[in-house]
Amino acid sequence: MSRLTIARALTASGVVGATVSTVAGLAGIIGVISTTPALCPNSVSPARCAAAGSKAALIGAYGLTAAGAAGLLLAAGRVVDPEA
Repeated sequence: MSRLTIARALTASGVVGATVSTVAGLAGIIGVISTTPALCPNSVSPARCAAAGSKAALIGAYGLTAAGAAGLLLAAGRVVDPEA
């Protein structure tokens, strides 16, 4: 495989990974907002709402961390071949 092919593969996987993980991070942030006590329905106990909020925050944190890792893939693609 040529350096150009490897660089393009790294860059493409970085773009796709960044897109997917950013969407996951935004979904987690929206989940945190929607599980605040003001927006939580009365039929759900406050403890369950708080647990859902903490899980949504974890999804958001994982998504944003993965977006940073995808940025490293983009950088690796540039290191392998700057012209790719």
